[in-house]
Amino acid sequence: MTNESNFHPSTDMLRKFSAGDLSAGMMVALSAHLELCEVCKRRSEEIELELAGDWRPAQTGADSSELSDLISGIVSQPQVTELREKKPILEQIHMLEHSVSLPKVLAKATSQGLVWKQAGGGINRATVDLDEETQCEFIYMKPGSKTPVHKHQGTEATLVLGGSFSDELGEYRRSDFIFRTSSDMHQPRSEEGCLCFSVLDSPLTFTKGLARLLNPINKLRFQRAVGNRAS
Repeated sequence: MTNESNFHPSTDMLRKFSAGDLSAGMMVALSAHLELCEVCKRRSEEIELELAGDWRPAQTGADSSELSDLISGIVSQPQVTELREKKPILEQIHMLEHSVSLPKVLAKATSQGLVWKQAGGGINRATVDLDEETQCEFIYMKPGSKTPVHKHQGTEATLVLGGSFSDELGEYRRSDFIFRTSSDMHQPRSEEGCLCFSVLDSPLTFTKGLARLLNPINKLRFQRAVGNRAS
């Protein structure tokens, strides 16, 4: 089921998505948004057609017969199927008195299960291992909760899955895709409660009060998130 989103990824980001030039974590976040947002789904399809039209056999230096031989060689390769034990897919996450349905791509990403941990201030997190570059996690904000004021050393993409939250730049609801860079400083808060999926490519930095004492922990947590997958 699609929703009317108010916040979308940029055209440049959608082009990188279509070209496969993003981290796996960011690809999953964008794929999930496309499942929920009909506008971006159409834009992505248009970009894919544009990119396909830009590709010409002449650009590869091969004539049509060589191209045909190349394709035939690829499809003639033996297909190997690895048998794996099927694991249950988490299609919903419970939030308060109702459940939030997950986009299919995120449901598949939870096949290893979710372990929720309290982060303080009514915030709970569950990490998802997707690549060696980003920290990906589900974030649940209880009603009336807020995070400390913070900025990012790199970028953060957040997809709202249920409920709503707001910060200094707007209010966000299901299917909204919010992208923050190192030039942004904000303090997300939620009155009704909110479930999000977040992708960080660097640790966040708390900028005010005692929360700044947690910055070394944020850095270590990010290093462990990407380091465990790189090892």
